[in-house]
Amino acid sequence: MKALLRITLLSAIAAICLFGDVTYDQSAKFTGGSLIDMMRSMANNPMLGRMGGAGMKTAFQDQNFKIYVKGSKMARIGELISSIYDLDAGTVTTINHQKHTYSVMTFDEMREQMQRIQQRGSRGPAPNFDFDVKVDKTGQTRTIDGQTATEVMMTLTAKSASANGQMVVKTDLWGVPLDDTKHELVDFYKRLSEKFAYAFAGGPGLGGGGAGIAAAMKESLKLDSYPILDDIDVSGVAGSMNPMMGQGNPDPNAPLIKMEMHSSNFVAGSVDDSKFAVPAGYSEENRRR
Repeated sequence: MKALLRITLLSAIAAICLFGDVTYDQSAKFTGGSLIDMMRSMANNPMLGRMGGAGMKTAFQDQNFKIYVKGSKMARIGELISSIYDLDAGTVTTINHQKHTYSVMTFDEMREQMQRIQQRGSRGPAPNFDFDVKVDKTGQTRTIDGQTATEVMMTLTAKSASANGQMVVKTDLWGVPLDDTKHELVDFYKRLSEKFAYAFAGGPGLGGGGAGIAAAMKESLKLDSYPILDDIDVSGVAGSMNPMMGQGNPDPNAPLIKMEMHSSNFVAGSVDDSKFAVPAGYSEENRRR
């Protein structure tokens, strides 16, 4: 009887440990907005394209990621760029698959870098974005990847305006019920957002717009569903490239960034530690402030 009890207990513990690992797919598409249009126009300009190199041509193109979550770590593996977040170490490892290089920054260092970029975009002190949030559960449903998803419209309006206008972030979320796998993901993302508020900022090229996207993603963690399809629209803020080109957002009321994120193929199961390691043969980039 005691042996059976021990076996049952060990099996339960093993199941819990196994279930803590989650794998899923995510696609990110930039569908429009003045910043996206400007970057793509620059990439198609022969002289500017050469100045920007390969990064200019690949900026804001559609990307697909395989995401692995295991304990306190998350790996977001893409064809061009991968990111590894370590909550215990408080670090972000960014891997460039084109250059075969990587860099490691602490959350504090990454936060300072993002704030400097936002400061350049606003041509003044880095703005401190605080938002009024409106949530509208429309009751509309649709089938996505064989699941019944329910629509939630969220509008985040910055409480203070800047020289570029007043930031407004609109998201059209389609969420599915929170099963055990998605509860695991929500828990991890909440811990990540507490340690690193810029975790969902979408990259430094978005400037202040990234702060709006990060705020919207953080708000989505408070819902009673998990967003598997999300259309995001950011207006009223300049991108980091605008001052470099001698311009702000031409029309503050027009979208700066429009993007779509789609998550699918959620699987609970053991994730190998190798997913959170830098590929062999990659060299560390020189750090520049």
